[in-house]
Amino acid sequence: MRLSFLTRKWHRWFALFVGIQALFWMISGVYMVTINLDYIHGDHLVKRMDEPLDAELDEIVPFDELVRRVPSATSLDLVSWLGLPHYRANTPEGTRLFDAKTGDELSPIDAVQAQAVAEYHYALPGKVEKVALLEDEGEKPTEIQARPLPLWQVTFDDPVGTTFYISPGSGQLVTKRHEFWRIFDFVWMFHIMDYEERADMNNNLLRVVALLGTILSLSGFWLLFYSFRKKKKNKVSGETA
Repeated sequence: MRLSFLTRKWHRWFALFVGIQALFWMISGVYMVTINLDYIHGDHLVKRMDEPLDAELDEIVPFDELVRRVPSATSLDLVSWLGLPHYRANTPEGTRLFDAKTGDELSPIDAVQAQAVAEYHYALPGKVEKVALLEDEGEKPTEIQARPLPLWQVTFDDPVGTTFYISPGSGQLVTKRHEFWRIFDFVWMFHIMDYEERADMNNNLLRVVALLGTILSLSGFWLLFYSFRKKKKNKVSGETA
């Protein structure tokens, strides 16, 4: 069987397989370059994320007292939480939140406090629709990726399906999601061909398709060169005859 025949045969099959994936690459690429990345990240959904502390801090519990209360703390930060001074103590077991004026520990925060945090940082006019504590890894939404549980999930009733995820330990807004981010994540899955974690850009499937695409291009160039050469040869033979 002639090499040119085999090359054309395999070229068609490679073109079918790689072409479908190339179409996914193009469609997903158009979406990813069309939508502003800051919008995808949901920066427009939040406010008051970097508030300065109130200057009147003379009535707060001293650092030394908090250190005595939490001897396992690796660091202790004075922060603004819901507009008021609080301490966050980072420990090997996780982050703990304390009221800086009373010294009382607030973590893990409850559903009411989680909703208060979400509403405090929410920048759109929607209302809270649902508050749920996520603890089971088996029911973990793919949209929070590798972030550890537990997390409070606060869903709003706005048109873009905004969802905030809040740490029960630190009381912080961990991440935010909305429909345009979810679409981005979906097309990103096709773009990098990681259909499980949607994060591995060096997976074997992507390598295989990239290799097949390279073979497809090289075989196409060879067939193009071969067809020109064959036409030239036939033309010369016709003139000689």
